[in-house]
Amino acid sequence: MQKKDTTKRPRGKRGMGRLYKRDAEGHEHRPEERVKGTFWLEYRLNGKRVRTALKDRDGKPITRLRAAEQERLRIVGPYLAADRLDAAKRVQSMVTDAERELAEAEDRAHPPLPIAAAWEAYTEDPGRPDSGPRTLADYRGYFAAFTAWLHATHPEADTLRDVTPDIARQYAAHLTRKKASPNTFNKHIAFLKLFFRVLRDRAKTPGNPFDAVQRKKLATNSRRELSLEELYRVLSTAEGDLALLLGLGTFTGLRLGDCCTLKWGEVDLHRGIIKRIPNKIKGRRADPEPVVIGIPPDLHRALSQTPPNERTGYVLPDLAAEYLDRGRQGNITRRIQKHFTACGIQIHREGTGFKTVTDKDGNKHAEHTGTRAVVEVGFHSLRHTWVSLHAAAGTPQALIQKSAGHRNPAMTRHYTHVSEAAARRAVAALPSFTGDAAPEQGDRDPLPPWAREIVEGMTAKTWRKAKAELLKGGRA
Repeated sequence: MQKKDTTKRPRGKRGMGRLYKRDAEGHEHRPEERVKGTFWLEYRLNGKRVRTALKDRDGKPITRLRAAEQERLRIVGPYLAADRLDAAKRVQSMVTDAERELAEAEDRAHPPLPIAAAWEAYTEDPGRPDSGPRTLADYRGYFAAFTAWLHATHPEADTLRDVTPDIARQYAAHLTRKKASPNTFNKHIAFLKLFFRVLRDRAKTPGNPFDAVQRKKLATNSRRELSLEELYRVLSTAEGDLALLLGLGTFTGLRLGDCCTLKWGEVDLHRGIIKRIPNKIKGRRADPEPVVIGIPPDLHRALSQTPPNERTGYVLPDLAAEYLDRGRQGNITRRIQKHFTACGIQIHREGTGFKTVTDKDGNKHAEHTGTRAVVEVGFHSLRHTWVSLHAAAGTPQALIQKSAGHRNPAMTRHYTHVSEAAARRAVAALPSFTGDAAPEQGDRDPLPPWAREIVEGMTAKTWRKAKAELLKGGRA
């Protein structure tokens, strides 16, 4: 039970009370009158009038005006301070009430943004980043996951303003309990920070509830490259669209999305090059530069199987449609992983995901290791292999980085312009995986077929010596 405040304070009359002087006969005079007497103070306390003679520290009556004023301040000052505090509290309460009434009036005129309408508001807001369709689809998935959790755990939260920093921390903890990878965790939180920042004014939130949630440190699991023997098995046993898809990944170093959505307009079989702006940089730069990749013989033969009159649209139309459909995109990865497994390649790191065990009857079946699967071999392994093959063949690092579309700022100064001729020459170092034996180093003709054809066709006397020298060099 709260203790009752029994402090006595002047009530009713405000101020310092009435100071006056009383002479020997008991007559009252104004304090400034020049008459002999002692000072008295009259004030009101709890509604009653109080009169008291003013005395100094020694208990003697005060006869001087200055001392009387000081004593009056000592007696009445605390009560006045308490009154001022009460007055300040009353004013503060009035301000708080006024602010609340104003906020309620504004809410009635412009209601806070409901969660049910938040996604549409985000997509229509001119202040949001100009994200591509795939990124926007990812964002929508993150928002749907958050709102589903919010509805289940905080059904009272109807508007974005109801999402507090504590709720944001709870959602972060929920993602951790679900064992979301650091990469997945960071993507969810980064989007929600962006979402609340863009809609802050419309949501009428005092701040961004997700600002206090920290990103998790990424433990990247890089795909390993394939050995030549593994690569031969992968390419020689694949069929149909999968064979061409794996060939594109091997001989161009392009990522899965770029290989699936490669268009014939980006392929020049006559000049033997592919020019493409990778999906990873498309839309992120004002004027992205396409990568220029030479087409080696194996890939050239595979692409040439498509009749010229059918070389329109996507190179792999069925896979393109599947890749662009977010609901079916994972099917492509599963097909690739299934093919790698059929080639005897272990796609997961040892001790993670599923392992194959043999029971007492000799039957094999998959058994989970209890540890999240860590993929070590996948389509991206072909990109690593492409880089490694070129590096092993002595292709200049600047050419590899440019053709691969790497963006490492530390290597920017090493970048050089990649001409079409340089891109064609680079692929000559790649081995063949279609069964056609490559010539031995000593038998390799330094002249490409088109150049030898020109040399063979020379007849002018002035070129005879050059022709002889070039042909001699080809036989050396």
